[in-house]
Amino acid sequence: MKVNNNYIMRMLLSYLPILFITISILIFISFSIMNQLNVRNAIQANNLTAKYVTNMVDSSLKNISIDAQKLVETGGTLQKFLDAPSDKGLEFDISNLLNSLVIRYGLIDSVYLYRAKDGKVLDQSTIRPLSQFPDESYVRSTLDQPYTGVWSSPRERISGGLSGSTIVRVSSLGLKIPRDSGSLGYLIVNVKNDALKSYIDQMIDHTITTAELYDSQGVSFFNADQPVSSSNRLSADVVSNYTGWTYRISIKGGQLLDFLFHGSTLWILLGLSAIVVAIGSTFYVTRRNYKPIESILHRIERFSSIVKTGDSKVKANEFAFIDQAIERLITNNMSFQEQQQEHLVIRRQQFLQMLLKGEFSEERGAWEQEWQHLGLSAGHFIVGVLELDSYVQFGLKYNPNDQSLFKFIISSVAVETAEQNGLRIVAEWIAKNQLVVLLISTDSSMLEHQMLQLAEQIRSWVEGHLDFTVTIGIGAPVDEDAAIARSFEEAEAAVSRKVSLGSNQIIDAVEVRGRQDGEWFDYLEMIRTIVRQLRMSELDWQSELKQLFSEMAVQRLRKGDVDRLLHYFIFHLEYELDGSLPEAVKPWQDEVKPALAAAVERSDTLQQLELDFQTALTQLSGQIGELSQSRRHNTLMREIRDFVAEHYLDPNLSLTFLSDRFQISSKYLSQLFKESIGENFSDFLIGLRIDHAKRLLRETDAAVQDISDQMGYSNPTSFIRVFKKIVGLSPGQYRESLTKSAARGGGQHEQDAFEKSEEHEDNSSAG
Repeated sequence: MKVNNNYIMRMLLSYLPILFITISILIFISFSIMNQLNVRNAIQANNLTAKYVTNMVDSSLKNISIDAQKLVETGGTLQKFLDAPSDKGLEFDISNLLNSLVIRYGLIDSVYLYRAKDGKVLDQSTIRPLSQFPDESYVRSTLDQPYTGVWSSPRERISGGLSGSTIVRVSSLGLKIPRDSGSLGYLIVNVKNDALKSYIDQMIDHTITTAELYDSQGVSFFNADQPVSSSNRLSADVVSNYTGWTYRISIKGGQLLDFLFHGSTLWILLGLSAIVVAIGSTFYVTRRNYKPIESILHRIERFSSIVKTGDSKVKANEFAFIDQAIERLITNNMSFQEQQQEHLVIRRQQFLQMLLKGEFSEERGAWEQEWQHLGLSAGHFIVGVLELDSYVQFGLKYNPNDQSLFKFIISSVAVETAEQNGLRIVAEWIAKNQLVVLLISTDSSMLEHQMLQLAEQIRSWVEGHLDFTVTIGIGAPVDEDAAIARSFEEAEAAVSRKVSLGSNQIIDAVEVRGRQDGEWFDYLEMIRTIVRQLRMSELDWQSELKQLFSEMAVQRLRKGDVDRLLHYFIFHLEYELDGSLPEAVKPWQDEVKPALAAAVERSDTLQQLELDFQTALTQLSGQIGELSQSRRHNTLMREIRDFVAEHYLDPNLSLTFLSDRFQISSKYLSQLFKESIGENFSDFLIGLRIDHAKRLLRETDAAVQDISDQMGYSNPTSFIRVFKKIVGLSPGQYRESLTKSAARGGGQHEQDAFEKSEEHEDNSSAG
């Protein structure tokens, strides 16, 4: 079969982007060379900026030094403080003097005065002995210096405050008092390095330049731990004649720009070399890379001569055979993947069947390998069996495809719900109407409670979202894989009891397991009684709870049996609260349930368990009682408001009348009105009557006196006074305003007047 070998030409054309990139690089180099002049101008501007920054900072430091020297002039207020005995008023004046210096210059961090007479230090806020001053070490070292008036290198100053000691980097200026001997004291001014940095940053453009400051020894003011960076041709260094500090202004990326924009001849040579290498390598690499493809094509041609295909159409290029081979490979691989997936599902189901039936391989190593292959692990286990209710009707109602879809949905809900709760399960359909849920955990203490909770979430989801229901049986927790079959048998036996116990519920094995003397049934009945009494706010639950713990003590139950009963107690109480008292679910979830679960976990004796349960359930009982009382009050107030709204024109309507009718004290009824409606009864009643009066004034021609009589007022004057107090207008003025509005513009103006009067009424009420 003849093949048109045009791939080599296509590969040559595909390398044209290399040439394009090479030419682009050369153009970039050309522009870079042309921009050298701009770089020189930037360097010159950088030098000017550095000199400007140096002059500005030196000027500020000189002004601080001059003002500080004025303070230490002989004969001034400072000398009185240093010479005279300690005086609170004088100390306050000197402290204000120091504060004024700090306020005048934003660069200053702190100023303090050392008095040699008694060895005390005065700062802006207090005076204290030098031994108690946080910056004692620097003050002592300064006293030994032969000369003063020079700004120091950056140092760390310890600052003491209400929140504790802090370390601030500063540069200090020390002045002796008097200046020749310092026999009276010492004035120290500290300039904060961060303030210097902020001051300098205001004078430069951060987008293109950076600023650094070093002392005469090369120590950085702004980055104490960072080594001194080397200077380059794009940075400007200016040394201050006043302080001896070095100001360095650098262009960002300076080293890279210095490398790019110097040595134009080198860039030209590199560009030419890049063109030559790109062209030569293009032909070489193309020819070399084509050899493996050419070999593949020859192999495909030999295979095609042996295997005759049904495709008689000849392809136009050499990729025809490669395309056909890849297509066959993909088809075969997809078929293989589907077979592997089906095999894995069948293998997983078979392995789960072996677990549930207790059939184990004789070779333990092969058995453990199968566990790992299916993503399972050892631990503690519990089995639940989910069974579709009324399966005959389910099969008649839905076709096989819909049945498979519903089963997939239920198994997916089980897995996703477990993941949301942080649980690890295996869920597989082992029969047409039964789904097995195997819960695996490393902690056995809460295993059964977790399974009960998971089962209830699955059951409630199915009931709320699908047209059918499920019943779930739960077995006992086991500690080894060999006992999974026993847990499965108990779960299967539990779910089979739905014939007598009913469907659409959770059936725990503990409820149907036969025990001597029927003690489990007695315990469960007692638990249900306690839960019912709690839910109904009956006080007998405390005696029933005491009886429950007494029975467990008499029967000498094991810790595991006690824990299982109490976990069932918690589960059943949560189930009842969720169904009958949704308002109590939040305090139950936040406070009571964690307290009960913690009590089961940590308590070793029935006495401690009973005490913890009594405390937590007493709290819950109080909350339930408050909710029940609130419900009753809301219902009563709704009935009373409806009655008042219907009979508000009755002149005999009063608090006494309502208290007699609804069998409640008038004082308590007044309190309920204030709490529920926000106003007392009389204001509520008057508001209803005034609204009715306004409606009569708008819609009828009845006289004011007649309306007053209908409102239950024996004296029209009282009615007019109350109406004007609430509406802001007398009844006659109110009707007149509506009439004038109707005469000016008809119904719309009448509505505007009505709205205006309503607004006036609201403002009057607010006032």
